[in-house]
Amino acid sequence: MSANFLGREKGYKDIEGGGFQEGGRSIAEHFAPAATYPERIDRFFAEVAALGFRGIDLWTAHCNPAWATPRHLDAVLAASARHGVELVSIAGGLGNSWEALEQTARLARDLRVPIIGLGAGPELVPARLAEVDALLERYNVRLAFENHPNEPTPAVVLDKIGHGKYPQIGATLDTGWFATHGYNVEAAIDELGSVLWLVHLKNIVAPGGHVAARWNEGCLDFEPIVRRLKAVGYGGWISVEYEPTDHDPSQACREVREMIELWWSPLIASA
Repeated sequence: MSANFLGREKGYKDIEGGGFQEGGRSIAEHFAPAATYPERIDRFFAEVAALGFRGIDLWTAHCNPAWATPRHLDAVLAASARHGVELVSIAGGLGNSWEALEQTARLARDLRVPIIGLGAGPELVPARLAEVDALLERYNVRLAFENHPNEPTPAVVLDKIGHGKYPQIGATLDTGWFATHGYNVEAAIDELGSVLWLVHLKNIVAPGGHVAARWNEGCLDFEPIVRRLKAVGYGGWISVEYEPTDHDPSQACREVREMIELWWSPLIASA
């Protein structure tokens, strides 16, 4: 999840309280200039590859349809191919903006990204599901709607996305937000079933809040979650999400990737 580095351009300082808005703005200011973008995005993808990741959930702060030109898109595609890091999803939020939805769908199409894994406001989801589905079909991209503050249970998510009625609309499971609401993540996996298209694996300090925690220091135990995904035959990507505002998350992200691969291996799964 490229949003893991939301504090980097601020030096992991002076961001507490600004959060995603401040972090996203600082990243966009760094990456948006077309003249320097190819070098900067290539360096970023090289770092992701060096951490052992084969895919990236690309946050719109790193490539935003509001400012991305063909040169930006060509640079992303070149970096992805050069470093063997697949573009898994576009991450971010749509609010209630139809324009943002269409821009993001067009960006995903142009980058050959199959999924936009993000949240949307009620004026889009659920109010305009049929129209949203038609737009997504036109751009040949799917929306994996992410549970955020207003979706405390899988039942609420399913109600909002039409229970699988719309072929282009499914779900992203954000483990941290279900933990915030005190909902069992393994149960959520079962309940979302076939509409579960993407997982944001995130830990938090404690239910009732949403403070990021290192993978092995929060209230969630990742191992049974990963094992449950394997047991139900989940075939999508697991996006590692850890967004501390006061330090570099690289080492923690590497660690959790290594653990996921261990838990997923056939030998361990059959033990």
